[in-house]
Amino acid sequence: MLRTTASALFLALVGCASSTGARLEREGNATLTGIVALSTPGLEVGKTPCAGLKIHVAHSREPENALGNLLVKPSRGRCLYVLSNLPSQANLVLKVTASPDWRCETGPAPELTPPQVEQRLRDYETATRDFRVTCTR
Repeated sequence: MLRTTASALFLALVGCASSTGARLEREGNATLTGIVALSTPGLEVGKTPCAGLKIHVAHSREPENALGNLLVKPSRGRCLYVLSNLPSQANLVLKVTASPDWRCETGPAPELTPPQVEQRLRDYETATRDFRVTCTR
């Protein structure tokens, strides 16, 4: 029994001592929320307008690794999103990409404004970032 406890304590200490400190935080208590307004003249979004919308938040140093828990749902002619469990005190980049099902009657694909947002959240902060869909003529 004493030998098992001593082994467990040794492994715990070695594990803590071997950390490099370079690991970026993956979970947190901050939240980003907002809407993607779909009320653009000439925009066709289909029957399920929010289904193909892509929302991605990541550390600015690791933009390929998505963070947080995402919820997207339609709400009064727009798409509401909530990204929870985001790390605070970190430089985050939020990118929103239009659904491939969205079409502009003028031909080109719709664009989102702004194309991306850089954000630094405080502990337990909820920030709101809205996006607009535009069709160029």
